[in-house]
Amino acid sequence: MTPTELKAQLQARHEECTALKELWLGLMPDLCPEDRQFLLWLGLHPFDRVVYSVRRTASKHAKLNGTMTLEHTVRFCSKVANTLKTQDEAKAA
Repeated sequence: MTPTELKAQLQARHEECTALKELWLGLMPDLCPEDRQFLLWLGLHPFDRVVYSVRRTASKHAKLNGTMTLEHTVRFCSKVANTLKTQDEAKAA
């Protein structure tokens, strides 16, 4: 990997993180994880899977009338993403 390629990869990851944070704040403005949480998710999952997981989390948050804590939302979002990853891996096998 060249320095230019690494810089491009880091820039793309930063843009994905910013987009996810904007999505989260648009859906659940009362709670938002730190950037490092979004970066962690992006290190483990493709962008589309994280977007889907954030949307599912917002749906759950709404169903519970906004009573989820930040920790609960982060754990739920992680669980959704991890479940999808397991399902995708099972399909590929």
